[in-house]
Amino acid sequence: MAGEFVATIAPSGAGFSNNHIASNANIDATKLNHQRMFSIELAEQNTAVVAAQRLIGPINGESGVWKSFEAAIVVQATGGDRTVTIDLHRSTGGAAFATVMTTTINITNSTTILVPVAGVFSNSAIADGDVFKIVVTVAGAAGAQAKGLVVNLIGDFRAVA
Repeated sequence: MAGEFVATIAPSGAGFSNNHIASNANIDATKLNHQRMFSIELAEQNTAVVAAQRLIGPINGESGVWKSFEAAIVVQATGGDRTVTIDLHRSTGGAAFATVMTTTINITNSTTILVPVAGVFSNSAIADGDVFKIVVTVAGAAGAQAKGLVVNLIGDFRAVA
């Protein structure tokens, strides 16, 4: 009935898993404490985007899976050859950084402002002790580069079997 809630649930065995909850269950995000968002401003809204690298990890000694990697700009580039490429790299156990993306985030002079552009993961796994960094590269000489860059990275840090 509307407005009513269950006060106590006593699961048996292994408790609840993802398949026990309907996809339309309407659970508040505040109850999903395993999910974390890293929102990083890499260029202020009136500042041209430049090449940069920004460390994100280590990830508090937890394992998990990256769920999404998106970026948005505030002002479009005015030059037809201007591009901004955003990549996500990982170092495991002190090894060299390498991309975890199949498709990086690519922003051009035709990218719509304030609309997130997503990348595609080739390997979304997060292992205890991994260190991640965002790598931004820019190219082009015509007109002006895009301004204002924010990147959002969302991870699921539930126990990973």
